[in-house]
Amino acid sequence: MKRLAALAVVAVLASGCAPRYDTALLTSIEGRWMCDVQRYTFQHQEDIQAELDIRLEGNGVSPEQYHAFKDDLTKSEDLRQQVQAVYDEACGT
Repeated sequence: MKRLAALAVVAVLASGCAPRYDTALLTSIEGRWMCDVQRYTFQHQEDIQAELDIRLEGNGVSPEQYHAFKDDLTKSEDLRQQVQAVYDEACGT
């Protein structure tokens, strides 16, 4: 029983360690990125990630924050709708 309680405490502490991020900023970045990546021509596949990294760094977003946002994006319909709205605006759909 003590082991189960200890695991629960570790899980709660670990969940509190997730990077915090600016939802509005990352929603804007992601929506515009989804639109722009379709318009660009990349010489090599790794150039796609390099372009995204430049965009994130230019907006002061760490890779950890971006990954936490992407994880949350898979779990939240509301967040996906926000990204979709930015995408629609950026792509003119």
